[in-house]
Amino acid sequence: MSGEAAEGFTGGKEDRIAPAPQRLEYDVLVVGGGPAGLSAAAYCGRKFLRTAVFEGDCWGGILTRWCPDKKIDNYPGTRPGVRADELAQSLVDFARRSGVDLAEKRVEEISRDGEILAGGVKYRGKVVILANGSMAAEAGIPREMELADHDGGIFYKIPDPSRFRGKRVIIVGGGDTALSHLQRLQGIASRITLVHRQKTLRSEYGAPEKQDGDGEVEIFLETAVDTILGDDRVMGVRLKDLASGKTRDLPADAVVMAVGTKPNFALFRDLGVFLDSKGQVVADPWQRTNIPRFLAIGDISSPLKMIVTAVAQAAVAAQQAYVEVRSPYWK
Repeated sequence: MSGEAAEGFTGGKEDRIAPAPQRLEYDVLVVGGGPAGLSAAAYCGRKFLRTAVFEGDCWGGILTRWCPDKKIDNYPGTRPGVRADELAQSLVDFARRSGVDLAEKRVEEISRDGEILAGGVKYRGKVVILANGSMAAEAGIPREMELADHDGGIFYKIPDPSRFRGKRVIIVGGGDTALSHLQRLQGIASRITLVHRQKTLRSEYGAPEKQDGDGEVEIFLETAVDTILGDDRVMGVRLKDLASGKTRDLPADAVVMAVGTKPNFALFRDLGVFLDSKGQVVADPWQRTNIPRFLAIGDISSPLKMIVTAVAQAAVAAQQAYVEVRSPYWK
């Protein structure tokens, strides 16, 4: 998480830092501090399960790492337009009130016996809940990775829109994330061009409304970015009309990829957990994986990438964790 995004969460890390775990043995260990992980930890805590949740980047996951100032309108029970970082803070507070340990430590290893290594310390849980979220997917455009690896003007998130002030920005994609990026850059970037391969946008935000002082906004449908222009950094893009095959070059200072996400499964690549064809963890209706006492929730297992589904899966997983740990008479 960038410094700007960290400061945008609750005024700085010192205001949100959580106490270190007080023990090494737990009923439940939760890997990941996004909406799914924080909710699962909170629900486990409310069931009086000794629980620790680990986060090595920023509490709130994508909410704070990608777009802390994004306005969220589709999470029930919150006011319209609640900021992503505000919602993330409420989830952190919920977990803290539930008596769980929040550990700002990156999980380095996970073993099938319920042991994890985080910050050089080993912790053991009777149940492990995998909730380590997703990461931005690459668009597969020629020269994309070359420039991205050298800070050459390729972006996959916008934690601080002011970084694009006065810039000519290309946004690749046509879903909610792409339209959200466009809205957040209006009035900041000098020109925004959204490029989408399909005939229509697939976002609940709808087409943007231009306001005075917003700068130029263009939307190209049935169009692809054929390649990225520039030697050491982005100087423009070559657009291809997918209907006619014609190309045109468009000057640009930055390209923002918004073509979806992919599960962040690197941490448990060698664990032996079953994955589907899209790289998502296979889980049953109670969020159980093929490994006993390992549950998976949120973006790593759900085909629907929404906060509300992540939180719902968290509640289910907490119930299953309770059954696994306490073995109640009614199970």
